Amino acid sequence: MKHNKSILKKTTVVDFKQDAAFFVDRGTRFLNRYDYEKALRSFRRAIELEPANAECHCHLASALAETGQFEASNDVLYEVIEKWDTSMSEVYFYMANNYANLEDYQMAEEMAVRYLQEDGNGPYREDAEDLLDYIYFELDMPPRHFQPSENEDVYSKHERARRSLEEGRFLEALDTLKEIVDNDPSFLPAWNNLSLAYYYAGDFQQSMKTIEKTLEMEQGNLHALCNLAVLLSHHNHTTELIALMDMLKKVVPFHPENTYKLATTMGVLGQHEEAYFHYQRILKAGRPHEACTYHYAAISAYLSGRKDQALRWWQKAKQMDPEAGVADQYIQMVKSEQEGETIKPIPYQYNPTQREVSWEQATFNGVEDFKTDPMIRASLLWALQHGRDEVKFAVLQTLSLIGDDEAETAVRQFYHSTDNEQLQKLALLALADMGAAMPLDAPNPVEKADASLQDVESVEEGIRLYLFEEGQEAAGNWCLQFWAEHQKYAVNHVQVRKSIAWVAALEYVYGAVSHQKKSQAYLAEKYGVSISTVAKCVKVLSKLDFK
Repeated sequence: MKHNKSILKKTTVVDFKQDAAFFVDRGTRFLNRYDYEKALRSFRRAIELEPANAECHCHLASALAETGQFEASNDVLYEVIEKWDTSMSEVYFYMANNYANLEDYQMAEEMAVRYLQEDGNGPYREDAEDLLDYIYFELDMPPRHFQPSENEDVYSKHERARRSLEEGRFLEALDTLKEIVDNDPSFLPAWNNLSLAYYYAGDFQQSMKTIEKTLEMEQGNLHALCNLAVLLSHHNHTTELIALMDMLKKVVPFHPENTYKLATTMGVLGQHEEAYFHYQRILKAGRPHEACTYHYAAISAYLSGRKDQALRWWQKAKQMDPEAGVADQYIQMVKSEQEGETIKPIPYQYNPTQREVSWEQATFNGVEDFKTDPMIRASLLWALQHGRDEVKFAVLQTLSLIGDDEAETAVRQFYHSTDNEQLQKLALLALADMGAAMPLDAPNPVEKADASLQDVESVEEGIRLYLFEEGQEAAGNWCLQFWAEHQKYAVNHVQVRKSIAWVAALEYVYGAVSHQKKSQAYLAEKYGVSISTVAKCVKVLSKLDFK
């Protein structure tokens, strides 16, 4: 029997260098073959290897645009121009094309003009001019006045402000938007977002003034009219609202951005038939849409009695964003209703149906949710301006737990705006708890506490004087009852000189059992005692059953 012999050959080992350039080249080849999934994966790998390489980001943005993800492409491009290479003027042309594909011709115009301002003889000059010709002549849109490029970068700043609004950083958005309208009063998109920022920050008077200013400049500005309708609804100005709603119901916008704004406004105001009509127009336009658009459309369909259509749109949202799990819960909600369950009202928000977060019950475990939930942040700022004193106390505590720059700004502004000394003291304690610098005109909160809190003759007096006075009746009653139980069963009373320290410990224990936990550091600051003393008292109290 013959046996084949293996022939061994010498091989040369070649260094196979997989750097960012390799993955960019690979991604480009995949893109040319229309293999978008592998192209996106390759460009993202290139960015992982060289995160500061602006060219890699631009390749990713180009691939996203090729797949119809124009908004995601613009997000990447904004990051390029803001973070990686501010001199890359062609980014503005790329964004102009993305906005044109999104049929947001106002922003497309702004980006095209910005590109020509930055690089009038650039490689895309003719293309940018053609795009502007199309906007001005084909769409019959009059050219607008733009500031010279050497002035403030109004468009990038406006986009940052818009993102701040979406992420719940309303005070940050306010500062940016006010600066924009001061520098360029004719820039209407900033005026519209400024009115929203005032609204979410709880300053309804300024919101109304801003809307009125916008309508003075452009009487039929749809965004301003929609904002006005929401504000009138909030203030229960029924007569004016009905008249405005009758007018808005007759409007059929041409541009998708305006259609989306009107659809969402109608939905928020409970006009679900009209909301459904406009969302349906958006989805029939044939361009790519995000999962949240299908979700909002499904809500309008469901609330207008078209439950089969709602299910179809939620299925589409699930297909586009399976990891979010939002659509799954709404699909299950419809099935549960078919089985006889009562369904709660559905807000126009892209959130899970079972997610119920109350800022008034903030804990250290749940506070991360508050940092990223714009609606909770809006309710906090509103309550800090318009709530009862006991509610303001709870808000200050919650903001101290959040502890970011936005929270610090809100607390600092509140300190300067309120004339209530007790609330001023609590604002200072909140700033101290988040490690922020004290206002220049502020006394030391611990010294202030020492002067006013350590002289109580008994724990009961401290509870009545400080918990009940702050409006914390439930906490006060619980602490009085628990302290009585402690006195009854305590064998060896720990020697703590200051009665107020026991009040601090009782408030801490109450917060723990009622899911309104406050840090021992915060309470030590509030009552002017050391953290170790509070901890010692808490350890003693914890020997009893908190229930």
